[in-house]
Amino acid sequence: MSYAVYLRVEAQTYQKFISIQERLNAGEKQKLAHELGDVLADVSVQIIQQAFIDLLEQQKRRLTRPEGHKVAADSEKVIEHVLSAFKKYLPWAIALFGNERLQPIVEYFSEMVHHENGEIYVRYHVASDLAEKILKKVEAIRQGDASEIALAFDCLNEVIDTGVDQLIRKPKTLLKFNLVVDKTLNGVIQVSTNMAYKRLSSLGREVELSSAPYYIDHFMQFLHDEA
Repeated sequence: MSYAVYLRVEAQTYQKFISIQERLNAGEKQKLAHELGDVLADVSVQIIQQAFIDLLEQQKRRLTRPEGHKVAADSEKVIEHVLSAFKKYLPWAIALFGNERLQPIVEYFSEMVHHENGEIYVRYHVASDLAEKILKKVEAIRQGDASEIALAFDCLNEVIDTGVDQLIRKPKTLLKFNLVVDKTLNGVIQVSTNMAYKRLSSLGREVELSSAPYYIDHFMQFLHDEA
């Protein structure tokens, strides 16, 4: 079995990316680093929007208990921090690069783009054993096993970290930053991911069995069986 996570990208953003790629391939002399940084930041925001912000907005509409508002507020703070980091550091990190330094990362991301049913996705692969483990836990939750909820959310963190590795850590190495910038970015990535993973793990311990499928189904919609 082969599994991958599909994250939708807006057509307009993708066209901007293609334009940058074509101009790089044509040897354009005008610096494109700023444009590429903005496009990568836009893609990051779109991914966070569909994976987390959409869920948070739905969660707010479903709140019935006072303590639920604190849970939503805590989640919102984490999402805002991560969004702010991406918007600030992605354009900053590559702003001074010449076009030749951008070519490897553009080629890398072009290989991660997938077209299906008229939609455009960034796709990353998930190990079969991890995907099958989370699928088993999701099925157990649907059968009424509350003990699997927290474990399922921990598995979600593993799936997300796989994406962080393929969409952030690996392409970062292609850019060959100097020591100062690389250290700064590593710190930003570590703080942001740790906050997000801690919040998601906490959510897995706060969610009740009756509402767990709602959260699980939201995240599982992105996991595709490619067999």
